[in-house]
Amino acid sequence: MKHSRILQIQIYLNIVIAIVMLTNYHTIKDWIYIGILIIVILINKFIKISQVVNIVFLPMIFVDQFGCFIDLLIKDLPKLTVILFWIYFVGTIFVLIPVVLVEYGKIEKPIFRLIASVWVTYMLSVIGSPLYLRTLSQASVLVGLNRSGIVYGLTTLVYGYIVLKKWGYKFSLNLNTAFFSKRKNMIVFLLLVGCTIYIVLCEVFSNMALNLQELLWSWDFSLINPFDSIYFREPWRVLFDAIDAGIGEETVRYINILILLMIFKNKNDQIAYAIVVSSILFALPHIGSAFAGEHRFSLLGTILQVINSFGFGCFMATLFLYSGKIWIPMIIHALNDFLVFSITPLGTNNAGIFYSEIGQVLKVLIFVFIWIIFAIITFTKNKDIIRNNVQILTRVQKTDLTISRSKL
Repeated sequence: MKHSRILQIQIYLNIVIAIVMLTNYHTIKDWIYIGILIIVILINKFIKISQVVNIVFLPMIFVDQFGCFIDLLIKDLPKLTVILFWIYFVGTIFVLIPVVLVEYGKIEKPIFRLIASVWVTYMLSVIGSPLYLRTLSQASVLVGLNRSGIVYGLTTLVYGYIVLKKWGYKFSLNLNTAFFSKRKNMIVFLLLVGCTIYIVLCEVFSNMALNLQELLWSWDFSLINPFDSIYFREPWRVLFDAIDAGIGEETVRYINILILLMIFKNKNDQIAYAIVVSSILFALPHIGSAFAGEHRFSLLGTILQVINSFGFGCFMATLFLYSGKIWIPMIIHALNDFLVFSITPLGTNNAGIFYSEIGQVLKVLIFVFIWIIFAIITFTKNKDIIRNNVQILTRVQKTDLTISRSKL
């Protein structure tokens, strides 16, 4: 069965789901979804317009409606909660495949690829909501898995693999390089990763440090406990949300860097532009911390988080291009978030050296400076390695688009 046919069936199924949801909840959202889906069917023959509409609206509708429908089934069939949850979890990961293959895969211009990817990955980070697992204990692993965003991180990973393959590239956790074949590279890399983890620990404990000693080496790990987190009631959510950030956000970084390298391919500072712009794209969604989530940030807190994310993003992007291994930034990112999410109520020290607003600003500026300096040093000292990895990363494979052009 052709992918376009599967997508068409999925659209009709979502109309049925929207009608079912409408009869149960009578929401304006379901009326809007029905209207959009009908429009999608009516404009199907207008290829360009149809593609834009499908790219903008279908991922949002498919993900949201699938989750809401499973939630309705759990409400009516509570004894099947565990089975329905796993159907939701696995189904969500693969629900976007038809629209990605049919519509996203046809996008040719790099700038439009970037816009489409930024849209769908941002949508995945905000549209989904957890199921209501009424019959399960709040301390259970499934509840933590459900309350976290890991399902959307995995969906992003699947999206990245499929869409890059359709565009002629290869999504690889390990680029095929001879990076570790040289002993010098291995030693330098291990030192760099060690320094990175040290900076992560310093930054995490800077929120709790009473003096310079507690900031730099005398860390009190009793203030880090995922089962007594100040952020989440569900203990397992700390772990799964950290993994979600590592997988989802670093997959987005991989996609954005690759596309940006193609956008800036005629620029002398192609790689530097890709690193900086991808870091801006990584930082800006953190503005949402001021408006959504269980722990909303103040205006100052949001601004500082965006700035800090930019600095961290610059180094993660450089580390990826240097090592050619996206799984390394994934692990470091997950570790950072796990430590932050695991801070206990006792860890929110009102007498810390950076507790005041001025202290918070100073702390962020210090660590952003450190991350950017590390990025610059890593980049300037390893230009040949990074350029070689960029060539491998942007190497075009044979795709439907290249085949169709060769026939013309």
